[in-house]
Amino acid sequence: MSEAMLGVLMLEGKMADVPGLMLCEETFPYPVRRMVVPGARTPFTPEDAEALLPRYVQSARELESLGARVITANCGLMALTQQQVAAAVGVPVVMSSLAAVPAIARMIAPSRRVGVLTFFTDAVGERNYNACGWSSDQYPVTVAGVGEYDSWRQFLDTKELGPELRSRARDDLGRVIDDLLDREPDIGALVSECTMLPAVLPELRPRLRVPVFDILTVLDWAVSGFYRPLPRKVANYA
Repeated sequence: MSEAMLGVLMLEGKMADVPGLMLCEETFPYPVRRMVVPGARTPFTPEDAEALLPRYVQSARELESLGARVITANCGLMALTQQQVAAAVGVPVVMSSLAAVPAIARMIAPSRRVGVLTFFTDAVGERNYNACGWSSDQYPVTVAGVGEYDSWRQFLDTKELGPELRSRARDDLGRVIDDLLDREPDIGALVSECTMLPAVLPELRPRLRVPVFDILTVLDWAVSGFYRPLPRKVANYA
């Protein structure tokens, strides 16, 4: 059986070609087809994202016709179109890692909550959660962001991540996470809503006391529904 193909809906303009991000060939262990959505510039408000819905629906249908078995987007704010894009195609759609919050919340103790990592905290709220099929009344969350740090604003502006900037961005994200976990000791898992944070998350995960899920781990799960490589030696349980 051949590997399942992931379809990625891309914004127009320069995107960061960095491992862990959608444009980079090193990011995914399965085939990927990227499609730039015509006229889709970076949204800065919910209204900007929702205005792009017709373009995303059309491009998602094109990706499905080209063989994509799972469809995603390279901007977390497009979570606001999750239900409409999913309804327009016949394959799983993951417009944001926020779609996985209910499943993640059920993995941890009922007394613990999920922390959401993002870029600008004022861009993520009930509207985003509702678009992904849940509310903070059902699954309480606490949001923390990296947008106040020069390192992340520089990365956002330049789409470049050299060694010195990577070190600063990693350390600043680490501070955000440490502060959040110290302030909210009942957090049992983290979800990175921002699609830029996976550029440095692998360097932070080994030292954290809670798991961190992001768009990549959620996509790995979605794609595995169509294809999961078998180990080289399969145990005989008979």
